[in-house]
Amino acid sequence: MLHTNAGLKLHMESAIAAAKTITAISQAAPGVVSSAAHGYANGDIVLLEVQGMVELNGRAFKVVNSATDTFQLAGVDGATGLDTTNFNTFASGTAKKVTLGTSITGVQEFSFAGGDIKTVDTTTVNDLVDTQAVVGANAQSADMTMQWDPANAAQQAMIDAFQTRASKTFRVMWPDGAFALWYGTVGYTGAPGGGKQGVTTSPAKVTMAGSITVCAA
Repeated sequence: MLHTNAGLKLHMESAIAAAKTITAISQAAPGVVSSAAHGYANGDIVLLEVQGMVELNGRAFKVVNSATDTFQLAGVDGATGLDTTNFNTFASGTAKKVTLGTSITGVQEFSFAGGDIKTVDTTTVNDLVDTQAVVGANAQSADMTMQWDPANAAQQAMIDAFQTRASKTFRVMWPDGAFALWYGTVGYTGAPGGGKQGVTTSPAKVTMAGSITVCAA
Protein backbone atom coordinates (compact mmCIF):
# COMPACT_ATOMS: atom_id res chain seq x y z
CA MET A 1 0.00 0.00 0.00
CA LEU A 2 1.22 3.48 -0.90
CA HIS A 3 1.50 5.87 2.04
CA THR A 4 1.77 9.64 1.74
CA ASN A 5 2.68 12.29 4.28
CA ALA A 6 -0.81 13.74 4.51
CA GLY A 7 -3.20 13.51 7.44
CA LEU A 8 -0.45 12.31 9.79
CA LYS A 9 -0.70 12.56 13.56
CA LEU A 10 2.37 12.94 15.73
CA HIS A 11 2.26 12.29 19.47
CA MET A 12 4.74 12.52 22.32
CA GLU A 13 4.65 10.73 25.65
CA SER A 14 2.65 12.67 28.24
CA ALA A 15 2.86 10.10 31.05
CA ILE A 16 4.58 6.83 31.83
CA ALA A 17 3.40 4.31 34.42
CA ALA A 18 5.39 2.48 37.04
CA ALA A 19 7.50 -0.42 35.84
CA LYS A 20 6.10 -3.94 35.75
CA THR A 21 8.64 -6.72 36.22
CA ILE A 22 9.10 -9.08 33.28
CA THR A 23 10.04 -12.58 34.40
CA ALA A 24 10.48 -14.18 30.97
CA ILE A 25 10.28 -13.59 27.22
CA SER A 26 10.20 -16.75 25.15
CA GLN A 27 12.27 -17.26 22.02
CA ALA A 28 9.35 -18.27 19.83
CA ALA A 29 6.99 -17.23 17.03
CA PRO A 30 5.33 -15.39 18.61
CA GLY A 31 7.41 -14.48 21.64
CA VAL A 32 5.40 -14.42 24.86
CA VAL A 33 6.18 -11.88 27.60
CA SER A 34 5.49 -13.07 31.15
CA SER A 35 4.63 -10.43 33.75
CA ALA A 36 2.37 -11.25 36.69
CA ALA A 37 -0.88 -9.25 36.79
CA HIS A 38 0.54 -6.67 34.38
CA GLY A 39 -2.87 -5.08 33.68
CA TYR A 40 -2.14 -4.24 30.04
CA ALA A 41 -4.88 -4.31 27.43
CA ASN A 42 -4.60 -4.96 23.71
CA GLY A 43 -3.55 -1.77 21.97
CA ASP A 44 -1.63 -0.34 24.93
CA ILE A 45 1.86 1.01 24.21
CA VAL A 46 4.65 -0.27 26.46
CA LEU A 47 8.29 0.69 26.74
CA LEU A 48 10.71 -2.16 27.39
CA GLU A 49 13.99 -2.02 29.28
CA VAL A 50 15.51 -5.46 28.84
CA GLN A 51 18.79 -7.19 29.53
CA GLY A 52 19.84 -10.26 27.61
CA MET A 53 17.29 -9.97 24.79
CA VAL A 54 18.91 -6.74 23.62
CA GLU A 55 16.84 -6.60 20.43
CA LEU A 56 13.93 -5.30 22.53
CA ASN A 57 15.79 -2.91 24.81
CA GLY A 58 14.81 0.76 24.67
CA ARG A 59 11.93 0.10 22.29
CA ALA A 60 8.19 0.77 22.46
CA PHE A 61 5.63 -1.76 21.23
CA LYS A 62 1.88 -2.20 20.91
CA VAL A 63 0.44 -4.92 23.15
CA VAL A 64 -1.48 -7.77 21.48
CA ASN A 65 -2.97 -11.05 22.73
CA SER A 66 -2.99 -9.88 26.33
CA ALA A 67 -3.84 -12.34 29.12
CA THR A 68 -3.70 -12.03 32.92
CA ASP A 69 -0.01 -12.79 33.29
CA THR A 70 1.27 -12.68 29.71
CA PHE A 71 1.15 -10.53 26.60
CA GLN A 72 2.75 -10.32 23.18
CA LEU A 73 4.39 -7.49 21.26
CA ALA A 74 2.85 -6.57 17.93
CA GLY A 75 4.88 -7.52 14.88
CA VAL A 76 5.01 -5.53 11.66
CA ASP A 77 1.41 -6.46 10.73
CA GLY A 78 0.16 -4.89 13.97
CA ALA A 79 -1.85 -7.97 15.01
CA THR A 80 0.45 -11.00 15.13
CA GLY A 81 2.91 -11.31 18.00
CA LEU A 82 6.54 -10.48 17.27
CA ASP A 83 8.79 -13.40 16.30
CA THR A 84 11.62 -13.56 18.85
CA THR A 85 12.94 -16.99 17.83
CA ASN A 86 16.39 -15.76 16.82
CA PHE A 87 16.73 -13.09 19.52
CA ASN A 88 19.22 -13.37 22.36
CA THR A 89 18.17 -15.08 25.58
CA PHE A 90 16.16 -12.95 28.01
CA ALA A 91 17.80 -12.24 31.38
CA SER A 92 15.70 -9.59 33.12
CA GLY A 93 13.62 -6.54 32.36
CA THR A 94 10.64 -4.28 32.89
CA ALA A 95 7.73 -2.85 30.93
CA LYS A 96 6.13 0.57 31.42
CA LYS A 97 2.80 1.65 29.94
CA VAL A 98 3.18 4.86 27.94
CA THR A 99 0.44 7.45 27.41
CA LEU A 100 0.94 9.34 24.15
CA GLY A 101 -1.25 12.27 25.12
CA THR A 102 0.76 15.21 23.77
CA SER A 103 -0.30 16.01 20.20
CA ILE A 104 2.44 17.72 18.21
CA THR A 105 1.11 20.02 15.49
CA GLY A 106 2.87 22.32 13.05
CA VAL A 107 5.48 19.81 11.86
CA GLN A 108 6.42 20.84 8.32
CA GLU A 109 8.93 18.08 7.68
CA PHE A 110 10.26 14.98 9.41
CA SER A 111 12.83 12.40 8.48
CA PHE A 112 14.88 9.66 10.09
CA ALA A 113 18.63 10.06 9.93
CA GLY A 114 21.38 7.53 10.57
CA GLY A 115 20.88 3.79 10.58
CA ASP A 116 23.65 3.27 8.05
CA ILE A 117 24.77 -0.34 8.05
CA LYS A 118 28.22 -1.00 9.52
CA THR A 119 30.42 -3.79 8.19
CA VAL A 120 33.84 -5.21 9.02
CA ASP A 121 36.39 -6.80 6.73
CA THR A 122 36.50 -10.58 7.22
CA THR A 123 38.87 -11.38 4.35
CA THR A 124 41.50 -14.04 5.04
CA VAL A 125 44.61 -14.99 3.12
CA ASN A 126 42.71 -17.97 1.73
CA ASP A 127 40.07 -15.83 0.01
CA LEU A 128 40.32 -14.84 -3.65
CA VAL A 129 37.86 -11.95 -3.18
CA ASP A 130 37.22 -9.70 -0.20
CA THR A 131 34.53 -10.69 2.29
CA GLN A 132 32.70 -8.69 4.92
CA ALA A 133 30.12 -9.12 7.66
CA VAL A 134 27.36 -6.84 8.92
CA VAL A 135 28.01 -5.91 12.56
CA GLY A 136 25.31 -3.31 13.21
CA ALA A 137 24.14 0.16 12.29
CA ASN A 138 25.07 3.63 13.43
CA ALA A 139 22.86 5.69 15.71
CA GLN A 140 19.48 6.89 14.46
CA SER A 141 17.45 10.00 15.14
CA ALA A 142 14.22 11.64 14.02
CA ASP A 143 14.65 15.16 12.65
CA MET A 144 11.72 17.59 12.51
CA THR A 145 11.16 21.09 11.23
CA MET A 146 8.58 22.80 13.45
CA GLN A 147 6.45 25.82 12.65
CA TRP A 148 7.68 27.99 15.51
CA ASP A 149 4.98 28.78 18.08
CA PRO A 150 6.19 29.65 21.61
CA ALA A 151 2.61 29.39 22.92
CA ASN A 152 2.16 25.83 21.64
CA ALA A 153 1.80 23.39 24.56
CA ALA A 154 3.54 20.53 22.74
CA GLN A 155 6.53 22.69 21.86
CA GLN A 156 6.71 23.83 25.47
CA ALA A 157 6.69 20.17 26.55
CA MET A 158 9.50 19.39 24.10
CA ILE A 159 11.57 22.29 25.42
CA ASP A 160 11.02 21.05 28.98
CA ALA A 161 12.09 17.53 27.98
CA PHE A 162 15.22 18.96 26.39
CA GLN A 163 16.11 21.11 29.39
CA THR A 164 15.65 18.21 31.81
CA ARG A 165 17.28 15.67 29.45
CA ALA A 166 14.17 13.51 29.72
CA SER A 167 13.72 10.63 27.28
CA LYS A 168 10.28 10.30 25.69
CA THR A 169 8.34 7.92 23.46
CA PHE A 170 7.08 9.32 20.15
CA ARG A 171 4.59 8.01 17.58
CA VAL A 172 3.77 9.11 14.07
CA MET A 173 0.53 7.62 12.73
CA TRP A 174 -0.88 7.49 9.21
CA PRO A 175 -4.63 7.77 8.45
CA ASP A 176 -4.96 4.00 7.88
CA GLY A 177 -3.59 3.25 11.35
CA ALA A 178 -0.02 2.39 10.35
CA PHE A 179 2.47 3.88 12.77
CA ALA A 180 6.09 4.18 13.82
CA LEU A 181 7.26 4.26 17.45
CA TRP A 182 10.60 5.30 18.89
CA TYR A 183 12.08 6.33 22.22
CA GLY A 184 14.92 8.70 22.95
CA THR A 185 16.18 12.02 24.22
CA VAL A 186 14.57 15.22 22.94
CA GLY A 187 16.54 18.05 21.37
CA TYR A 188 14.46 21.22 20.97
CA THR A 189 15.46 24.71 22.07
CA GLY A 190 12.57 26.55 20.43
CA ALA A 191 14.97 28.92 18.69
CA PRO A 192 13.24 30.56 15.67
CA GLY A 193 14.62 30.87 12.17
CA GLY A 194 13.76 30.56 8.48
CA GLY A 195 14.13 32.29 5.14
CA LYS A 196 12.97 35.77 4.18
CA GLN A 197 9.18 36.22 4.07
CA GLY A 198 8.80 32.54 4.89
CA VAL A 199 7.27 30.58 7.74
CA THR A 200 9.22 30.93 10.99
CA THR A 201 10.54 27.49 11.85
CA SER A 202 12.61 25.75 14.50
CA PRO A 203 14.54 22.46 14.22
CA ALA A 204 14.01 19.50 16.55
CA LYS A 205 15.77 16.18 16.94
CA VAL A 206 14.86 13.04 18.88
CA THR A 207 17.50 10.35 19.29
CA MET A 208 16.67 6.65 19.39
CA ALA A 209 17.62 4.51 22.37
CA GLY A 210 16.67 1.36 20.45
CA SER A 211 15.46 0.51 16.97
CA ILE A 212 12.36 2.10 15.50
CA THR A 213 9.21 -0.03 15.70
CA VAL A 214 6.84 0.03 12.73
CA CYS A 215 3.39 -1.54 12.45
CA ALA A 216 0.87 -1.75 9.62
CA ALA A 217 -2.02 -0.89 11.95
